[in-house]
Amino acid sequence: MKVLSWNLNGETAVSDSQLHNQLQLLNENCGDVDVFMFQAVRNDSTKNGEWDIHLNGLIEYFESLSREYYVAHTGDWSRELMASDVQPHSEISGTHNRCNVTVSRWPIERRPLNLKNHGHRKPRELNYYYSHFPEKMLVTAINTAADDTIEASTIEVWNVAIINGSNWGEEKINMLKTVYDRIYLQNKKVGYPVILGGDFNAPKEETSEKQLIPHGKPAYTQYPFYGDPYYFQENGKAAVEQTFRQRWETAEQQLFDSGIGEWGMQDTYLASSPEVYEASTEEYTHIVHNGNPSRKRLDHILVSDQFAVRGCEIWNGQNESVNGFERDNGYTSDHAPVVADIEIGE
Repeated sequence: MKVLSWNLNGETAVSDSQLHNQLQLLNENCGDVDVFMFQAVRNDSTKNGEWDIHLNGLIEYFESLSREYYVAHTGDWSRELMASDVQPHSEISGTHNRCNVTVSRWPIERRPLNLKNHGHRKPRELNYYYSHFPEKMLVTAINTAADDTIEASTIEVWNVAIINGSNWGEEKINMLKTVYDRIYLQNKKVGYPVILGGDFNAPKEETSEKQLIPHGKPAYTQYPFYGDPYYFQENGKAAVEQTFRQRWETAEQQLFDSGIGEWGMQDTYLASSPEVYEASTEEYTHIVHNGNPSRKRLDHILVSDQFAVRGCEIWNGQNESVNGFERDNGYTSDHAPVVADIEIGE
C-alpha cells in the first residue's frame, strides 16, 4: 500500500498555474498511490456557493481518473467556521479558510471526533478533544473488507494539519495532545490499524544522530503562570507543574521520540532502512527562510504496529527525487510531499 501526504499551500490564494502544477505532479507520479492526505486546501467562499477553485479542482481531478477513487474532506466544516460569529471562531475566521482532503481507492467514511462516546468500536474513555480547529483534523475509516490483499477490514486514517506555534502556541499544544491522547488510548484498547499523516509543524530538528529537538517558546515562557498550569505524576512521585515550554516540548516529543511516546506508532521515515536516513536539515519538507534551522522536516506519515514499513521518500527535488516545491514552469507548494510504502500483516 502506498500513502502520500502533502500540504498544498492554501494559506494564500492558489493561482490556476499553481493548481495546474500540483495536479500535474500527481498525474505524472502518483498512479500507484492508494491513499492521499492533503492539507491546507484553499476553501474560501464563492458567490455561487460552490467549493473554492482549489478544493473543487482537486475533487474534479480524482473524479476524472479511470481508476476509481473516493473522497472525504472538511470543506463544509471550514466554511461554517469561517462564517461563524461565535467566539473564538469569529476572531480566527481567516485561519479556517483551508481544509483537509483524504482520497482513497477504497470506500471511505468521515468519522467526526465526538466529545461524547457513542460507541463505534471506541474505548469508553475516548473523549480527549482540545482543539478549536476541527477542520484540520480529518479522521476517516477506509473499508478494505472486499480487498483480499489487505489483512484488515477497516483502516483508520488521520489527516492532520497542526496549527503553527508562532501564532497559536496553546492551540498547537492542544492539537498535538488531541492526536496523541486519542490514538494512544485507541491503540491500547482497540488495536485496529491506524495511518496518521500530515503537516505537524514539528519537530524543530532531527539531527544526523537521530536526536529530536522540539520547538519551544523563548525564555519568557518559563515565567510562573505563563499559559495554563499542567500537572503530571510519574512513578509514584508527587505531582509537579510543567512550564508552558515543557508542555510544548513534551507534546512534540510524544509523537516523534520513541523513547518518550508510548502510543504504538512508528514514523515511516525513521523506520525505513538506516542508510537512507539524513538529518532534517538535509532531507526536509519545508523551508522557513528566517528559521533556525531554515530547513525542517515538518511533514510525516506514521503507522501503527500492524504495518511493516517498506520505505519512505520525501519529494523535495534532492537526490534526483520528484520536486514538490516547484516545476519547470513555476511554483508548486511550500511543502514537499511525503510518500510511504507500507504493508499490513496478519
